[in-house]
Amino acid sequence: MKKVLFVVPMHISWDSFTKPEFYNVQLAKSDGKVYNIPRTDLPLGPLSISAYLKKFLPLDVKLIDFNAEVNALDAVPFDCFEALCRHFFEQIRDFQPDFVGISSLFSPSFANFMDCGRMAREVWPDSLVIGGGNIPTNSYEQIYREMGCTFFDGLCFGEGEKPMLNLLQAEDPRAFLESSDTWITRAKVMGEMLFAPKHDFIDDLDEIPFFDYDLCDIDKHEINQVVASYHNLDKTRGFHVMTSRGCPFLCTFCASHRTHGRSMRYHSLDRVREDFTRLVEKYKAETVIFQDDHLMADSDRVYKILDIVKSLNLHSVYQNGLTLYALDRPMLEAFWDAGVRHLVLPVESGSEKVLKKQMKKPLKMKISERVARDCRELGIYTNTNILIGMPGETKADLEEARHNLREIASNWFNIACASPIVGSEIHEISRDKGYIKINALGSDYRTAVINTEDFSSDFIQEYQYFMNLDLNFVHNYDIRCGNYAWAERGLKNVLRLKSDHALAHYYLAVCYRETGRAELAARHHDSYLEAVKGRFWGRWAWIFGLEGVNPDDWSAADYGLLGEILQPPADECPLPMAAQA
Repeated sequence: MKKVLFVVPMHISWDSFTKPEFYNVQLAKSDGKVYNIPRTDLPLGPLSISAYLKKFLPLDVKLIDFNAEVNALDAVPFDCFEALCRHFFEQIRDFQPDFVGISSLFSPSFANFMDCGRMAREVWPDSLVIGGGNIPTNSYEQIYREMGCTFFDGLCFGEGEKPMLNLLQAEDPRAFLESSDTWITRAKVMGEMLFAPKHDFIDDLDEIPFFDYDLCDIDKHEINQVVASYHNLDKTRGFHVMTSRGCPFLCTFCASHRTHGRSMRYHSLDRVREDFTRLVEKYKAETVIFQDDHLMADSDRVYKILDIVKSLNLHSVYQNGLTLYALDRPMLEAFWDAGVRHLVLPVESGSEKVLKKQMKKPLKMKISERVARDCRELGIYTNTNILIGMPGETKADLEEARHNLREIASNWFNIACASPIVGSEIHEISRDKGYIKINALGSDYRTAVINTEDFSSDFIQEYQYFMNLDLNFVHNYDIRCGNYAWAERGLKNVLRLKSDHALAHYYLAVCYRETGRAELAARHHDSYLEAVKGRFWGRWAWIFGLEGVNPDDWSAADYGLLGEILQPPADECPLPMAAQA
């Protein structure tokens, strides 16, 4: 029986993990150190490939997902990711896999991806070490030609089910790697002949069996701050699902088409019902977390999927895949009827110029405003995704977006920095124009890396946090319309993740004061006053004109990189909520 080890590198860089910035979600461990928390979404790629391979072959398969493993560690006694990787591989050295498949989707994991390959070759010198996912699909030239990599025997182009099956069935796997159009090798890249790899897709997704969720330690994967941020899903057992593949849109910040293509492919509705039923009956699933790139491609299908979710009494989360034009009132009512109480809206920008020219996203602000308003009327809590720092975006565009977004009736805004994901159009633009360092393949959406003629990455980093404070606290829509219960939910969630957040304390005190809970209001107001004694929160309180700081302690220089947009004329400065009241 052949043995396969799947490895998922940590999605964020080692520096980001061990040296979290103030804007990262942080977790303190027993070693006394604070760490950035990587997402622990179930790795659907390896789970799908494993299920497909086992349909045809007797296999012994193991999985190491470093995102779940590092979150579960009590302490991190390693000085680099390579050392951590070696430690985990040594623990299962005797497994002696015939194939080590390293799957990496996210650009910030590039160095970790390479470390996994290097360590796999060191610990298991006789194994075939292969890579798959977005990084090898789009960076094989850099890996083999520029970096001279010799430890990856092959890199899969696009989806891996059929290429992996053909590889494992081959009499001579190494020879097969050299002959297959879907596998990229060093010899092909370095050879004199031009090599153009090809996708090998499964057209009927029902050919893939029920995903091999048994590979995962579900308890470890449930330590997921992303899902925990959904207010109605506290401590519910969640499973990630993907009912379709592909996306026809041309959004410049996305690279999923390089892996899954632009044509839509689907699991049948019977198959969706069968899978969801099995998740409930076998794994006691309470929540399904959709990861389709374009769930809304077929509206009739969405209605039927929502019926399935409702019939099984499941919660459902939509981390991506929603398109606002398809979320008309009847569709939103169907979401509500299926028990959905929290949606993430992909508004992306408050500037129609940026939406059209920089993002190539077919969306109008009036649609975003209507969807957010309808959700509010139905009682669906909304987070709104915003992306800033696109190549071609200007500071004037950012300011226009910030002011326009105040009119979106969303409960919370997730402000992210544009990430030049390898394979995306903005990566190509940023690379060709010198906006990023040659090896900057992307970020974790919290770290700005793009520098253009209009702004520096440092400015975008500062503006990202400024915009977050402006929209979620100073101009919090729930507080402005007197919906203090919903405002309280969002603010308490912030404090659960960042207990010293001065503005969360300040505006939570506002909520408690307005709802007659004077003792709680006083407690949080005191916490605010204590926090703004420090320079970090004192500066932000001063910038927004809040109480508790002495204006004489601050000067125009303290605006820092925000000075160009916040200094005279003074009436353009953000107006604090207290002053509005």
